[in-house]
Amino acid sequence: MSEKRLLNCILIEGIMLIILSLCLLILPKLTSLSFGVMLSAVLISYGLYKIINIFISRNFTLNSIFSLLIGIFAATIGILLLFVPKISLLWLIALIGVYFLLESISSISFAIKMKEVYHYSSFKLFSAILLFIIGLIIILGVPVMSFWIVTVLSGIAFLIKGMAKFTIALSNFNNYHI
Repeated sequence: MSEKRLLNCILIEGIMLIILSLCLLILPKLTSLSFGVMLSAVLISYGLYKIINIFISRNFTLNSIFSLLIGIFAATIGILLLFVPKISLLWLIALIGVYFLLESISSISFAIKMKEVYHYSSFKLFSAILLFIIGLIIILGVPVMSFWIVTVLSGIAFLIKGMAKFTIALSNFNNYHI
């Protein structure tokens, strides 16, 4: 897989995350009423995208096993939230926090390894640190958090991650004459 194709995948993932985060952020109170359906749709679609993307870019991705596990984890959380509504929502909120922690670790490793290759990879590192902080806030505040707060924090986390990927892809297009 060429670097040009990887940049296209990063751009698609960034656009997808921005759109999904806006779905979560537009009406957080309405989203909290449909918390399970909305957040599960976001997690399932992003998890499936990560799984498909790993198979498309497996020769070029540095941490493909970890990214595959994160994609499976996100899709599984989404499926649990969608099909098993009787599962304790506190556990699901904690799993969402764990997901953001794992995603931040993956993003930090990507940003460090691609520091010399791509421009603006420091923005990816900054977004990974923010994802880590949001994951900690969700995990440490589980007993007292309401669902719309978790929805807003999830929307912010996806928006930050999407903007970082979008920025990296757009800033590096000129290097590969796409």
